[in-house]
Amino acid sequence: MTIKVTRLKMPIIQNTTESLKIDLDPYKRWFLHVAGQVTKGTFRIDERNRDLVNDLFLYFHLQEGRFDRRKGIWLEGPVGTGKSTLMQVFSQYFKSLRMGFRVYICSQVTTDYSLTGDLSRYLDNAGWSSSGPVPMCFDELGREPIPTKYYGTELNVMQHILHIRYSYWQATGLKTFVTTNADGDEIERLYGDFIRDRRKEMFNIIPVTGDSRR
Repeated sequence: MTIKVTRLKMPIIQNTTESLKIDLDPYKRWFLHVAGQVTKGTFRIDERNRDLVNDLFLYFHLQEGRFDRRKGIWLEGPVGTGKSTLMQVFSQYFKSLRMGFRVYICSQVTTDYSLTGDLSRYLDNAGWSSSGPVPMCFDELGREPIPTKYYGTELNVMQHILHIRYSYWQATGLKTFVTTNADGDEIERLYGDFIRDRRKEMFNIIPVTGDSRR
């Protein structure tokens, strides 16, 4: 399958909220093609996820929709409702258009810190490019070990990352994306009231409910 790709100014790359007039139909067809590859043919759009997929598609393509384009995306809900799959699909879809964002599992982030004591990859994109901080998705927030120890130093790793990326968002509009099973109370218990309050400012908080898709 081929698609003629127009160079787009995507909000995840350009940190802009400018609305662009584009024909989304060919992109929707390509999205479904990529989604099938990522999930080995198991991805389905049905009555449970149709509105969310459409809203995210409009958001990432800078079209008018339900979500605030100035903010990142925070998907929260029970295990198995498709949060991680959605962000993996959108990540690979935009990579196929040479505009992708990386998805990091939070437990892998903390393991990386415990081995190296270095979080620059997740703050300043060190080791991946020289372009400085870029949009990223942090998957399964709340399931990582807290605190994480590097030799004698203990750190609440994801609290630290979200705090720093909040300052980037304030300064430049840099977006962060999150998936989590934790609700607001659990987020406050794990990361403190600062992160709970700032997530409302920094993210579109989107409940993802329904029966498990696993």
